[in-house]
Amino acid sequence: SIIYKLNIMKTLVLLSGSGVYDGSEIHESVFALLSLNKRNLDFICCAPNTKQHHVVNHQNGEELIEERSLLIESARIARGNIISLDDVKFEDISSLVIPGGFGVAKNLSSWAFDGYNCKILKEVRDLILHCVSHQKPIVSLCISPVIIAKSLEGSDFKPVISLGSNCSSSDYDIDEIHNAVSKLGAKTKNSKINQVCIDENLRIISAPCYMMNGEIKDIFSNIDQAIDKLCYFLNL
Repeated sequence: SIIYKLNIMKTLVLLSGSGVYDGSEIHESVFALLSLNKRNLDFICCAPNTKQHHVVNHQNGEELIEERSLLIESARIARGNIISLDDVKFEDISSLVIPGGFGVAKNLSSWAFDGYNCKILKEVRDLILHCVSHQKPIVSLCISPVIIAKSLEGSDFKPVISLGSNCSSSDYDIDEIHNAVSKLGAKTKNSKINQVCIDENLRIISAPCYMMNGEIKDIFSNIDQAIDKLCYFLNL
């Protein structure tokens, strides 16, 4: 096996599998890595070392009767350059990027099944709390702001986040999702596919990406916009 060490102060990219219906959204993940790389931002990918909730055939949407490792599946996106979330040293990271995909709502949490009453992996919650409490910026894509809201539930931190806009085309009920995260103490803003939501106080950048209907070029542009703001927070 190949072992990769964290260099000081890298951006951590938290993956949740490989594929929109049961893991990380691949376009969002790759675009995030590309946007980081073209700005010469060092990054490391990680994922929890646990089993996926389930496996979905991405051609027809049917559930497959098999088990897969969250870490091994995430390694597909990272081309093997990935570590377990358990091995991440929080003091070595400068910021966090969380791509979307149903893996966020099925593997990192149970949001897809339980909504705002969901459970979240302790190590994921600890990571988010560390970043927020130490003013390390977070780029939260697509559905992933829900786990920020859940992680900060009951704390003194009241994030301002967005999961899209009710004023543009979407396959999801944006108002319903915004209402759900509001019950966790978060504040919400409408953001279209060409906009990002900025929480200047907590340094949280949320971009709707595939929560909204858009072409692949729109998704890249939205993520690139979010990474631009990350550079601002990192004083780059």
